[in-house]
Amino acid sequence: MGSLPDDLMDGHQAMLDLQAMLKKKMLPGVPAGDVYDMAMAFVDKAGYSSSFMGAEEQRIRFIGHGVGIELDEYPFLAKGQKIPLQANMVIALEPKLVFPGKGVVGIENTHVVTPDGLQPLTSYSDEIEIL
Repeated sequence: MGSLPDDLMDGHQAMLDLQAMLKKKMLPGVPAGDVYDMAMAFVDKAGYSSSFMGAEEQRIRFIGHGVGIELDEYPFLAKGQKIPLQANMVIALEPKLVFPGKGVVGIENTHVVTPDGLQPLTSYSDEIEIL
């Protein structure tokens, strides 16, 4: 397939950086909506607001969700959500950038909320693999 264009590689790195920041800040007691606000502030500063979680009217308005009995359940990491994170909650965090006509870059990982932040449940690399 070859390598990705630089703008997609840079975008992927930005999503890795966002995930790293959120993993430290997603502590028990933090409202789910605050996580979304932190992510939006990050992408605004990084210059990716127009591509974050979609493009134009196709934009998704959350960056992750709880996982439990259902695959997608509360808390939703979305604007205005008041549910606080709790220790041992399982959270799917899925920051992505959409570049119309080029592709999508991002990651999706499942973590456990701990007093020290998110701990990943998987060990596979988040780096792009060019085969």
